[in-house]
Amino acid sequence: MKTIITIAAAGLGLALAGCTGTPPVDADAASLPGALSFDCGGGSKLAVAFSDNTNIQTSFDGGAVQTLAADFDAQEGMTFKADGSTLVMRGDAARFSSGGWTKECQFVTESIPAPKVAGAVHALTGADAGKTFNVKVGEKVSIALVGVPTAGYIWAASNPPTWVKASDGPGGATSTAQMLPGFAGGSHWEVVIIEAVAAGEGEIVLAQRRPWEDVAEPDADTFKFTLKAS
Repeated sequence: MKTIITIAAAGLGLALAGCTGTPPVDADAASLPGALSFDCGGGSKLAVAFSDNTNIQTSFDGGAVQTLAADFDAQEGMTFKADGSTLVMRGDAARFSSGGWTKECQFVTESIPAPKVAGAVHALTGADAGKTFNVKVGEKVSIALVGVPTAGYIWAASNPPTWVKASDGPGGATSTAQMLPGFAGGSHWEVVIIEAVAAGEGEIVLAQRRPWEDVAEPDADTFKFTLKAS
């Protein structure tokens, strides 16, 4: 999914260049993990995945996957074509034509779960504030919180005790809407990893703030939990 996210956000919005048509791929929609979903009415569904900077893959109603190439001469929206099929995207709407029929489709927003951290014995979210967790020395806890890094607000450990090590984990979009071409801003997952490097017990505080602001500035938000390491 991460590859598709990166291409959708960066490649389509900026650098479609120099492509040629590609024939349909003999595969089914199961080969399109992380594809964007469109509702075409009457129960019909369109899946769209961005495979590289110049091509997309589509599947209509779970059928065969077809690769369409960007049409740079098209006058409306973002247009992709191949072997009698055409997809035109404008914002959160899409029009898919193939074999003499046309469907108007609307993007379906879906939530994206928090990124996973390999080896973490506890995966915390905002719902775990105030709780107590037990770990052994050397074990890690991941805390996934929703932030607004595009506005400069970053989640980070605030004055962590000496018996833990804090580091940044993976991040990512919270909604598939953020993968639409031209989307800007929005909330994102931010993950902080806390590793117990020695035995200890105490409150762990994560603060959301702009790193460049004066320390006297109040935190935009905080997340606290108790950790016991033995």
